[in-house]
Amino acid sequence: MPVRSASGNRGLSSDGAHIVSWISNVPTCTRFLIVGSIALSIASGLQIISVHYFAFYWTQIWSKFQIWRILTSVLTYPLNFHGLLCVIMLYQYSNELERQEYAGRTADYAWFLIFCCGVMFLGHWLSWTFFFSEGLLMGVTTLWAIHRPNTIVKFMFAFQFPAKYLPYVLMGIEYLLVRHSFPFNMVYGWGATHLYYYLAVDLPSHGGINYIPTPQFVYKMLGQVHRASNRYGSSGVATSSNPIHQMPGGGHFWGSGRRLG
Repeated sequence: MPVRSASGNRGLSSDGAHIVSWISNVPTCTRFLIVGSIALSIASGLQIISVHYFAFYWTQIWSKFQIWRILTSVLTYPLNFHGLLCVIMLYQYSNELERQEYAGRTADYAWFLIFCCGVMFLGHWLSWTFFFSEGLLMGVTTLWAIHRPNTIVKFMFAFQFPAKYLPYVLMGIEYLLVRHSFPFNMVYGWGATHLYYYLAVDLPSHGGINYIPTPQFVYKMLGQVHRASNRYGSSGVATSSNPIHQMPGGGHFWGSGRRLG
């Protein structure tokens, strides 16, 4: 009868504890996005559950009350190198936003994500897009870049450029090397973020009204108390102390991925 090594058990237990500790230290919204993305991408990629059950089919949502599709359509990535890079980028940029610009403001960050998804869903009727995961990634990346317009991003080991150009570079790479077709969902995410930033940050910072304040139900859902914030200055743009940013995977953002929208 084989005898299991006690030291091996302790090693596995220690590794598991480190993983649990790491996950528990990830900010709330980012943890939800990453854990959900990994679980759904593996489930669909290994065909444990058909990817069609994760798509944004409005008739199924409305007539059969399959409301899970609202979440699964924004969290499912292809199970390949391209999808892996998407999840890594989502973690990296979302984590920085939630720890810095939205530190102590989890409800406000959650509302940004909800607002972006709501705007992106309108694209379903414009281009018959059924998955918005890359659109949400583009939304998070765009907001990260807005707050760090002059941060230098290293791309493909050799190229460097200000972060304000990052969304356009990624959309260009997506069009030329991944889809070979117009990345509608990424454009929707980019547009949704700019709309959110104008209404929630830029306009109020110039004396206007915040037309999309974080609803009370979001604060209650996350167990937070609504409080006013002076986070943004007269320009409405927070700055970053990190002048150079390394893209995950050495800057690559391509791969043979399935069409998601």
